[in-house]
Amino acid sequence: MMTKRLILYIGLGLFMLLALPACAQVTAEPSGATTTPTAKDSSLPYALATPYALEPAAGICATFDGTVVTVTLNADVPDPRCAKVRPDQTLKVINNTISPLTVSIGEFKSALLAANAYSIEVPFGDYLEPGVHQLEVSPCCGAELWLVEK
Repeated sequence: MMTKRLILYIGLGLFMLLALPACAQVTAEPSGATTTPTAKDSSLPYALATPYALEPAAGICATFDGTVVTVTLNADVPDPRCAKVRPDQTLKVINNTISPLTVSIGEFKSALLAANAYSIEVPFGDYLEPGVHQLEVSPCCGAELWLVEK
């Protein structure tokens, strides 16, 4: 009996240690709203995420003239599949599916409800190294973001 209790307490402790911090990083947004990640202390820089390639696998990458790069997540493929981004631009992700998705890039991660948007108002150059980064989408189908120097 004592062994079963000990195993139960150890299992519960591991769950608390592993699951709860992960939940704290994921934020759901209410219907129709756009969220922004919690602002970090400006004296603490973001760790720059390392690219997985210097050039994208996709033959053609979209470009955006404005300050915001918008990626729309569809049931099949994202639009655009690849985007060439500048260090001064920011990201907006739109979930155009009927299911909730989890999106992440660099230090940012969010649960994104169907028909909602998620914005990271931190410039790409503040959290990504130059090169190709994957906008991770779970369960499927993120876009490549190719950060180029101006």
